[in-house]
Amino acid sequence: MKRSKIILFFSSLILLSCTKKIDKDFISSNDIFNDITNLKKYDNVQKINADTLIKIKASNKEYIIEGYINKILNKKTGWWTIHDINKINKVRLQYIHFENEENINQYIFYKNNFIDSVRSKFYSLKKNGNILNYYFHTPKSKESVLSANLYYIILDENNNILKESKIENKINKSHYYLFTLETPIAKKVMIKSLFSETLNVNDKSLGTNEILTEDLVVL
Repeated sequence: MKRSKIILFFSSLILLSCTKKIDKDFISSNDIFNDITNLKKYDNVQKINADTLIKIKASNKEYIIEGYINKILNKKTGWWTIHDINKINKVRLQYIHFENEENINQYIFYKNNFIDSVRSKFYSLKKNGNILNYYFHTPKSKESVLSANLYYIILDENNNILKESKIENKINKSHYYLFTLETPIAKKVMIKSLFSETLNVNDKSLGTNEILTEDLVVL
Protein backbone atom coordinates (compact mmCIF):
# COMPACT_ATOMS: atom_id res chain seq x y z
CA MET A 1 0.00 0.00 0.00
CA LYS A 2 1.41 3.37 -0.96
CA ARG A 3 2.25 5.84 1.78
CA SER A 4 -0.39 8.36 0.69
CA LYS A 5 -3.09 5.70 0.70
CA ILE A 6 -2.34 4.32 4.14
CA ILE A 7 -2.08 7.81 5.66
CA LEU A 8 -5.42 8.69 4.08
CA PHE A 9 -6.86 5.44 5.39
CA PHE A 10 -5.84 6.20 8.95
CA SER A 11 -6.92 9.84 8.78
CA SER A 12 -10.39 8.93 7.54
CA LEU A 13 -10.95 6.10 9.99
CA ILE A 14 -14.34 5.79 11.68
CA LEU A 15 -14.50 3.27 14.49
CA LEU A 16 -17.49 0.97 14.33
CA SER A 17 -18.56 -1.89 16.51
CA CYS A 18 -20.91 -4.83 16.08
CA THR A 19 -23.94 -4.77 18.35
CA LYS A 20 -24.54 -8.18 19.91
CA LYS A 21 -26.64 -9.04 22.95
CA ILE A 22 -24.67 -11.05 25.50
CA ASP A 23 -26.76 -10.96 28.69
CA LYS A 24 -29.33 -8.82 30.48
CA ASP A 25 -26.86 -6.33 31.89
CA PHE A 26 -24.00 -6.10 29.41
CA ILE A 27 -24.35 -5.42 25.69
CA SER A 28 -21.30 -4.78 23.49
CA SER A 29 -22.56 -1.52 22.03
CA ASN A 30 -20.78 1.82 22.17
CA ASP A 31 -24.08 3.55 22.98
CA ILE A 32 -24.77 1.23 25.92
CA PHE A 33 -21.24 1.55 27.30
CA ASN A 34 -21.33 5.34 26.95
CA ASP A 35 -24.67 5.41 28.74
CA ILE A 36 -23.29 3.36 31.63
CA THR A 37 -20.21 5.61 31.97
CA ASN A 38 -22.29 8.82 31.84
CA LEU A 39 -21.43 10.54 35.12
CA LYS A 40 -24.82 12.28 35.20
CA LYS A 41 -26.31 8.90 36.12
CA TYR A 42 -24.22 8.68 39.31
CA ASP A 43 -24.83 10.41 42.64
CA ASN A 44 -21.66 9.17 44.32
CA VAL A 45 -18.80 10.56 42.18
CA GLN A 46 -15.21 10.95 43.38
CA LYS A 47 -12.74 13.04 41.36
CA ILE A 48 -8.97 13.14 41.92
CA ASN A 49 -6.71 15.48 39.95
CA ALA A 50 -3.67 13.78 38.41
CA ASP A 51 -1.57 16.05 36.15
CA THR A 52 -3.48 16.34 32.85
CA LEU A 53 -6.07 13.78 33.92
CA ILE A 54 -8.92 13.52 36.39
CA LYS A 55 -9.34 10.13 38.02
CA ILE A 56 -12.98 9.13 38.34
CA LYS A 57 -14.66 6.64 40.66
CA ALA A 58 -18.45 6.55 40.78
CA SER A 59 -21.27 4.25 41.82
CA ASN A 60 -25.05 3.96 41.72
CA LYS A 61 -27.57 1.18 42.40
CA GLU A 62 -26.44 -0.81 39.35
CA TYR A 63 -22.79 -0.14 38.55
CA ILE A 64 -19.39 0.87 39.87
CA ILE A 65 -17.17 2.66 37.33
CA GLU A 66 -13.56 3.86 37.33
CA GLY A 67 -11.53 5.70 34.72
CA TYR A 68 -9.92 8.95 33.59
CA ILE A 69 -11.05 12.18 31.95
CA ASN A 70 -8.68 14.29 29.86
CA LYS A 71 -8.71 17.78 31.40
CA ILE A 72 -7.98 19.59 28.14
CA LEU A 73 -10.51 17.73 26.00
CA ASN A 74 -12.96 17.10 28.86
CA LYS A 75 -13.51 13.60 27.49
CA LYS A 76 -13.08 10.07 28.76
CA THR A 77 -9.68 8.62 27.88
CA GLY A 78 -7.66 5.45 28.35
CA TRP A 79 -8.97 2.38 30.15
CA TRP A 80 -12.23 2.44 32.12
CA THR A 81 -13.70 -0.34 34.26
CA ILE A 82 -17.37 -1.16 34.78
CA HIS A 83 -18.49 -3.55 37.56
CA ASP A 84 -22.03 -4.60 38.22
CA ILE A 85 -23.02 -3.76 41.78
CA ASN A 86 -22.50 -7.39 42.85
CA LYS A 87 -19.01 -7.43 41.28
CA ILE A 88 -19.72 -10.63 39.35
CA ASN A 89 -19.40 -9.15 35.86
CA LYS A 90 -16.73 -6.69 34.78
CA VAL A 91 -15.92 -4.89 31.55
CA ARG A 92 -12.78 -2.92 30.70
CA LEU A 93 -13.12 -0.30 27.95
CA GLN A 94 -10.42 1.61 26.10
CA TYR A 95 -11.46 5.11 25.05
CA ILE A 96 -9.57 6.87 22.26
CA HIS A 97 -10.26 10.18 20.51
CA PHE A 98 -10.96 10.54 16.80
CA GLU A 99 -12.26 13.69 15.12
CA ASN A 100 -12.81 15.14 18.61
CA GLU A 101 -15.15 12.30 19.52
CA GLU A 102 -14.86 9.56 22.14
CA ASN A 103 -14.59 6.12 20.58
CA ILE A 104 -14.38 2.73 22.27
CA ASN A 105 -11.42 0.98 20.70
CA GLN A 106 -11.37 -2.20 22.80
CA TYR A 107 -13.64 -3.86 25.33
CA ILE A 108 -12.84 -6.90 27.46
CA PHE A 109 -15.51 -8.85 29.35
CA TYR A 110 -14.71 -10.74 32.55
CA LYS A 111 -16.71 -13.34 34.43
CA ASN A 112 -15.32 -14.15 37.90
CA ASN A 113 -12.05 -12.46 36.86
CA PHE A 114 -11.58 -14.64 33.76
CA ILE A 115 -11.56 -13.05 30.30
CA ASP A 116 -14.52 -14.00 28.15
CA SER A 117 -12.84 -13.68 24.75
CA VAL A 118 -15.97 -14.83 22.88
CA ARG A 119 -17.71 -11.60 23.93
CA SER A 120 -14.73 -9.27 23.75
CA LYS A 121 -12.92 -7.10 21.23
CA PHE A 122 -9.24 -6.60 22.04
CA TYR A 123 -5.69 -7.40 20.97
CA SER A 124 -2.44 -8.60 22.50
CA LEU A 125 1.16 -8.49 21.29
CA LYS A 126 3.93 -11.05 21.78
CA LYS A 127 7.53 -10.41 20.75
CA ASN A 128 10.27 -12.86 19.76
CA GLY A 129 13.32 -10.88 18.66
CA ASN A 130 12.22 -8.77 15.71
CA ILE A 131 9.23 -11.05 15.05
CA LEU A 132 5.96 -9.67 16.41
CA ASN A 133 2.76 -11.66 16.77
CA TYR A 134 -0.47 -9.67 17.01
CA TYR A 135 -3.56 -11.50 18.30
CA PHE A 136 -6.92 -9.86 17.62
CA HIS A 137 -10.06 -11.15 19.35
CA THR A 138 -13.56 -10.29 18.16
CA PRO A 139 -17.01 -11.16 19.53
CA LYS A 140 -18.67 -14.34 18.39
CA SER A 141 -21.25 -13.74 15.68
CA LYS A 142 -23.73 -15.90 13.82
CA GLU A 143 -22.85 -13.93 10.68
CA SER A 144 -20.07 -15.16 8.41
CA VAL A 145 -16.81 -13.21 8.13
CA LEU A 146 -16.00 -11.71 4.74
CA SER A 147 -12.49 -10.48 5.50
CA ALA A 148 -9.97 -9.78 8.26
CA ASN A 149 -7.07 -7.47 7.44
CA LEU A 150 -4.28 -5.61 9.21
CA TYR A 151 -2.94 -2.34 7.82
CA TYR A 152 0.25 -1.21 9.52
CA ILE A 153 3.11 1.30 9.54
CA ILE A 154 6.47 0.83 11.25
CA LEU A 155 8.28 4.05 12.24
CA ASP A 156 11.77 4.65 13.58
CA GLU A 157 12.69 6.95 16.48
CA ASN A 158 12.72 9.95 14.13
CA ASN A 159 9.22 9.16 12.88
CA ASN A 160 10.49 7.97 9.50
CA ILE A 161 8.46 5.20 7.88
CA LEU A 162 10.52 2.00 7.73
CA LYS A 163 7.77 -0.23 6.43
CA GLU A 164 4.08 -0.14 5.59
CA SER A 165 1.91 -2.95 4.39
CA LYS A 166 -1.36 -4.84 4.53
CA ILE A 167 -1.81 -8.43 5.70
CA GLU A 168 -4.85 -10.50 4.82
CA ASN A 169 -5.81 -13.28 7.21
CA LYS A 170 -7.73 -16.48 6.72
CA ILE A 171 -10.90 -16.87 8.75
CA ASN A 172 -10.25 -18.24 12.23
CA LYS A 173 -13.01 -20.24 13.90
CA SER A 174 -11.46 -19.63 17.32
CA HIS A 175 -12.61 -15.99 17.22
CA TYR A 176 -9.12 -14.56 17.06
CA TYR A 177 -6.70 -13.71 14.29
CA LEU A 178 -2.93 -13.98 14.29
CA PHE A 179 -0.82 -11.55 12.26
CA THR A 180 2.97 -11.93 12.19
CA LEU A 181 5.17 -8.92 11.45
CA GLU A 182 8.91 -8.81 10.92
CA THR A 183 10.35 -5.46 11.94
CA PRO A 184 13.39 -3.82 10.31
CA ILE A 185 16.56 -3.85 12.37
CA ALA A 186 16.34 -0.88 14.71
CA LYS A 187 16.74 -0.36 18.44
CA LYS A 188 13.28 1.05 18.89
CA VAL A 189 10.26 1.19 16.58
CA MET A 190 6.72 2.49 16.76
CA ILE A 191 4.06 0.32 15.17
CA LYS A 192 0.68 1.82 14.28
CA SER A 193 -1.96 -0.39 12.79
CA LEU A 194 -5.61 -0.82 11.99
CA PHE A 195 -7.25 -4.22 12.27
CA SER A 196 -10.54 -4.62 10.40
CA GLU A 197 -12.96 -7.54 10.42
CA THR A 198 -15.93 -7.35 8.04
CA LEU A 199 -19.04 -9.45 8.60
CA ASN A 200 -21.63 -10.47 6.04
CA VAL A 201 -24.51 -8.19 7.10
CA ASN A 202 -26.62 -5.73 5.16
CA ASP A 203 -25.97 -2.82 7.51
CA LYS A 204 -22.24 -2.13 7.22
CA SER A 205 -22.30 0.04 10.34
CA LEU A 206 -23.11 -3.12 12.32
CA GLY A 207 -20.82 -5.38 10.35
CA THR A 208 -17.34 -4.06 11.01
CA ASN A 209 -15.07 -4.66 14.00
CA GLU A 210 -12.02 -2.39 14.03
CA ILE A 211 -9.16 -1.93 16.47
CA LEU A 212 -6.44 0.71 16.34
CA THR A 213 -3.05 -0.14 17.83
CA GLU A 214 -0.03 1.96 18.73
CA ASP A 215 2.91 0.11 20.28
CA LEU A 216 6.44 1.24 21.09
CA VAL A 217 8.64 -1.83 20.68
CA VAL A 218 12.22 -2.03 21.96
CA LEU A 219 14.21 -4.68 20.10
